[in-house]
Amino acid sequence: MIMRRFVVGVFLFAAGLIAESFPPADVKVMGDLRYGQTSNAVECSNASPYYAFVFNGKAGERVDVVVKSEDRQAFVAIGDPSLNQLASGTGHVTVTLPNRGPDAEAYYIVFRDSERKDARVTVELKKLAPETPR
Repeated sequence: MIMRRFVVGVFLFAAGLIAESFPPADVKVMGDLRYGQTSNAVECSNASPYYAFVFNGKAGERVDVVVKSEDRQAFVAIGDPSLNQLASGTGHVTVTLPNRGPDAEAYYIVFRDSERKDARVTVELKKLAPETPR
């Protein structure tokens, strides 16, 4: 029975049905961003496992985030209000925010150097047009 639970758990994780979450103590919030805004340069170091900006979003909005560095690649993820990962990528991520009601909620742009080295990055937040049904 234990082996079956393990196999099911591994399958669900691999299928993306169980999202990774970021422990709040591991995330240093640098401020907030609005759609169309690019942050000032942020100095990332191994002093914090992750850095983040907060933004307000509503259900169904398509969000595009780009994290740039002159000479490094960055891990970037979108986290929900509880810091559960919704989507992630290297340097870029696009996601449609989930439906959790009519009110705007705070979401997190979580980032760090992909090799956990010191880096200087900027974060750009854009709202994309809704996807058109096919």
